[in-house]
Amino acid sequence: MCCSIFDAERLNRTLARFGEIERRVAEQRISFQEAMRMLAGADGTVDGDSDAARVEWAQVIAGPWLAETLKGLRSQEGLTRVDPGSALKGTLRPYQQVGVQWLYLLAKLGLGACLADDMGLGKTIQVLALLLVLRQQSDGIRRPSLLVAPASLLANWAAQLERFAPSLNAIVAHPSEMSANDLKSMTPDQLRTVDVVITSYGSLLRLPWIADVSWNLLVLDEAQAIKNPAAKQTQAVKKLNAAVRFALTGTPIENRLGDLWSIFDFIH
Repeated sequence: MCCSIFDAERLNRTLARFGEIERRVAEQRISFQEAMRMLAGADGTVDGDSDAARVEWAQVIAGPWLAETLKGLRSQEGLTRVDPGSALKGTLRPYQQVGVQWLYLLAKLGLGACLADDMGLGKTIQVLALLLVLRQQSDGIRRPSLLVAPASLLANWAAQLERFAPSLNAIVAHPSEMSANDLKSMTPDQLRTVDVVITSYGSLLRLPWIADVSWNLLVLDEAQAIKNPAAKQTQAVKKLNAAVRFALTGTPIENRLGDLWSIFDFIH
């Protein structure tokens, strides 16, 4: 199995390069960054190697499936599909259009992302536009997405949905909008006609049915809320089942680099 995936000879050459860089770091007292640039062939050659040889051992080539997928998604025809059209009751700025295309590309590849635009730059409308595009391409089969936000922002998300994407069928699964009995008795079958479920981080600990749903997108707003990997709400979020996970935050690092690690641990 391994031999059919990895080129052992090329892997050994790569490991030899790393060993050579380690020796150069020790002997020449160069920085780690400089060593990695040398390893990648960014500045000059290593011991007389040719440019072609350096590229040959370092390059990464997409396989047939990935190459064809990327070609389709990056083509002009593929990019034109990333347009919510009249369903979005607003106009995306150019950088927001690029953001939606980026999120769409990652969603189609099944990869997560951290959208870390500053506050006020439109993370909300980018996510809503993406949800509209994905629903348009769903062939009528709805699979709900879950949006988790601080309780203080749930009303704002509901208002933004009504303003920019009124065609999306959304429910707010929170005591401020639903009775306790309705919240506890909710089942995955009741979400067949729902596009988006909005809830709070605290509700994840009180509504066990959320963990029983296979979500399409799982989006965390103010994702710095899971910066502590030991917190109960962080652990609850990371146990949820979703095809793609996105984090939205204008402050991905609040106190230390570990904050960012916890977010990316969730994403991937």
